[in-house]
Amino acid sequence: MSTAGRLRAAFLFGFASLGSWMPALTVWLEDHGLSKSRIGYVSAIPWLVMLIVQPIWGVAADRIGKKKCFIITSFVAVLAFVLMPAVEKDQGMIVGMTIAFALFNTPVLPLLDSITLDLAAGGLIRSYGTFRFWGAPGFAVGALLASWLTAVWNIDVIFYLSALFLLLMWLVLAALEVTSSSSAGEFSINGIGYLIKDGLLMTFLAVIALVSVAQSSSSFFLTVYLREIGSTPAVTGTALGVQSISELPFYFLAAWLLKKTSAGKVVLIAVFGTALRLLMYSLNQRAAWVIGIETMNGITWTLLWIASVDFVDKRVPAAWRTTGQSLLWAAYFGAGAIAGNIFSGRLYEMMPMRGVYGINSALAAAAGLFAFVIFSLMRRRSLEKSFKTH
Repeated sequence: MSTAGRLRAAFLFGFASLGSWMPALTVWLEDHGLSKSRIGYVSAIPWLVMLIVQPIWGVAADRIGKKKCFIITSFVAVLAFVLMPAVEKDQGMIVGMTIAFALFNTPVLPLLDSITLDLAAGGLIRSYGTFRFWGAPGFAVGALLASWLTAVWNIDVIFYLSALFLLLMWLVLAALEVTSSSSAGEFSINGIGYLIKDGLLMTFLAVIALVSVAQSSSSFFLTVYLREIGSTPAVTGTALGVQSISELPFYFLAAWLLKKTSAGKVVLIAVFGTALRLLMYSLNQRAAWVIGIETMNGITWTLLWIASVDFVDKRVPAAWRTTGQSLLWAAYFGAGAIAGNIFSGRLYEMMPMRGVYGINSALAAAAGLFAFVIFSLMRRRSLEKSFKTH
């Protein structure tokens, strides 16, 4: 199999593994006797673990090698997924095993991102976005198979299916020759301070975390909103399907846009698109119209993520590439997802989901305006510095 073929398969299998367990984790927890409040806390564990340990895994990968780190973490994650159903209804064991699989599963996809970016930087493959494309159908395949197989067997099958897809990913990448755009000798622990002191990078990650807080209401509460406005199962299923399909062309459009303009401008398009999408939820009262709103997912999610990966990749030295991408994952899927779930959940206790979406729309718009001001100031300073130099 060619390098490009292995990467396509890796993204397909990696996101199929994620799609197998992530949407159904709360159902598995409920079937194992957890109360509603504890389901919320335990289901947040993978994102909390990501927030804490993802930067550490990034540093480790940049120091000891990305492929070595990938082989170790993904293999242990496979074992953790296989053992997960054995905990039965022991709540202490459920918490422990959830932490265990999250600890080793967390770095797998960021490592794949970083490996792909290295190969693209070396001219061995085309852009990152054309390969990340395969993650979207992969996630859909995993979620659909998990749904079908759960009806045939039981909910435990989600972890066996996740382990199978992750093992397939391990097999296709184990033989891949990974090249790095930097030598291991260029990496220094002291250099991490360079990233922390980069004001623009830290500000950018803060903006991404804020956008994630707003987007969490559509990522995790959409089915609640649809039920609230009288949706049928058929309409809900169609809306979720359109949401996934709408991503696909934007992986290619993102690559084209990043050649024509800066990553920061593409991020702004996605952020203000998010504000508009959430506003449309808040104003809408007909479930069928949500199908049309979901066509915006390619703008609000795909453009945001591909441009964010590109922004961070160009901002950090090659020796710290995985660390940089890990910080991005921690900001969006860690801090943003945790805060977003808590924020939207608290708001939902006080008002209908339409009101929640209205508030999150304003939050996304504020994040976009903040980012616009910061990018404008940084660009002005860059131009002034260039003018003084000449």
